[in-house]
Formats: sequence, structure tokens, C-alpha cells
Amino acid sequence: MKKVFTLKYIISFFTAIIFFPLFSQQENDSTITKSTYGLKIGMDLSKQIRMLTEPDYKGLVLMGDYRLMDKLFVAFELGTEDKLIENEVLNFETKGSFIKIGVNYNVYKNLNDLENEIYVGLRLGTSNFDHKLSSFKIYNTDQYWNQNEIVKSEEFLNLNSTWFELIFGFNAEVFNNTYMGISLRLKRLLDQNEPPNFSNLYIPGFNKVLENNNIGVGITYSLQFRIPIHKKKKT
Repeated sequence: MKKVFTLKYIISFFTAIIFFPLFSQQENDSTITKSTYGLKIGMDLSKQIRMLTEPDYKGLVLMGDYRLMDKLFVAFELGTEDKLIENEVLNFETKGSFIKIGVNYNVYKNLNDLENEIYVGLRLGTSNFDHKLSSFKIYNTDQYWNQNEIVKSEEFLNLNSTWFELIFGFNAEVFNNTYMGISLRLKRLLDQNEPPNFSNLYIPGFNKVLENNNIGVGITYSLQFRIPIHKKKKT
């Protein structure tokens, strides 16, 4: 009887030695914090807000990003804009589409399973657009003569421009796989082709163009939904 008890004890001892590392490994795996890799797709809500406050504006921008590494995302934006500018000097309309591609780098270290982002980003943007000039006024420096309004409908087609953006932004996971964010953008116009005797006063994707100044600014409010693909250990 004593031999049977001793044999059972030996078997139990070696069984524990064999299977304990497996149980320990499973426990360690369950405590490892992982990042979710996937595709985020959404839209820029600032365009819809602008349409409510500016009756002469129409715009739609789709945006998204894909996680390449724990901190690095490749990002894209696609959009169209239609802007009518009418003042005491000019009456013209600009229509066009644009695309932006670049990267975001998350500088924020999340705790536990949080997936928030505070990031810096870069974008290269390009736009194709048309201008339609309806009328304009010529100012005469001779005070005895009134300004002459010239009504002349003219179209300038197939214009394009290229610019660079430096971005500071924030994305918060408000619900599971649902993000809301805001970004501030500093833009630098790199290249543009202008129509004869007219300037590109507005460029879709870039916004207003100031005379003798290639710098612009912008802001976005985003709502995005993430499609999870796989998970990796956080670095």
C-alpha cells in the first residue's frame, strides 16, 4: 500500500513539473498588452459644419488610416469642394477634388488596453479644379470716374496645385472601435498653375490662397470607425 502511495506521489510530482510551464505561459500571454491593427474609415465633420454656416459652400471629405507599426499609421484623405465667392469686387466659383496621403506618428503612451492617439503627421496634397469667373470690377484711381463692372463669364479649366501639411492631432476612442478627433494643420503651397490674368484665390483641399503668401491653415473634426484585422504585442 505504501508503494502504491509513493508511486502516485512520484507521478503527480512529474506531471506538475511537465505542465506547470504551460499553465505559466498561458497566464503570461493573457497579461500581455496588445495593440489592435486595422483600418479606420470616416469623414471630416468640419465640412458639414461649414455647409450649415456658409450657404455658398459645399464639401465632402472621406478620411482614414491603417496601422503599420505600434506608433506609425499611413493616412489618406479624399474630398471634393465647391466654393462660390461673391463680394464687391469679384463673383466667381471654384469646383474641384483633391487627395492627401501621408503618415501619423502617435507620441502618446496608452495605459492598459486604451487606444487613444496624440500624434504629429505629414501630408502631401494635390488638387484638380476649375474656376468660373462671372464678373469683376476694375478700380480706377481717377476719383472723377466710377469703378467699371465688367460682366464677362469665363472658365479656367484643368488647373492643379500641390502642397505640404504639418499636422498636430488627437483621436479618442469614445466607443469600441469608434473614434472622434481634431487636428490643426499648417500648410505650405509647393506648386500651382494659375490662369492668365487671374489668381487662384481658392484651392480645394488647401482653402484660401493669400496674395504673395503660400502659407495656409486648417482644422478638421473627424468621426472614424475602425475595422479590426489582428493584434500585436505593444512595443
